[in-house]
Amino acid sequence: MPLTDLARLTLEQAGEQWTPMRARVFEAIDGFGRPVSAYDIADALSAREGRRVAANSIYRILDLFVANNLVRRIESANAYVVNSHPGCAHDCIFMVCDSCGKAIHLDDDSLSRRLRAAAGEAGFSSVRPVIEVKGKCADCAGR
Repeated sequence: MPLTDLARLTLEQAGEQWTPMRARVFEAIDGFGRPVSAYDIADALSAREGRRVAANSIYRILDLFVANNLVRRIESANAYVVNSHPGCAHDCIFMVCDSCGKAIHLDDDSLSRRLRAAAGEAGFSSVRPVIEVKGKCADCAGR
């Protein structure tokens, strides 16, 4: 199933509507092929539609997408990437390139479990691990 169709189905199963604007935002994020900010998305949609699209309306849609696991937020960059498996509830680990901004997504449930256990032992509850590793991707390291 195409990713856009999977995103639509996931959102509708959560009781939300898949509006034309939500579809355009999702397709814009997916089309960049790299982490993007709300302003990147607003600029792209504004240029494509020939009218100004405000970043604050993009943020509301992004919040909905994150809450429904359709996109992931890369905290250190305040940027977003499409989640290619919205039905899974993994804690994502991102490898983020300092040079080009490329983000590689990894799942490591054993690491997430260990972090949650350590947080519990320290008295924390409702832990949502945010793991981002900064460095250089293979392309940039080889330059």
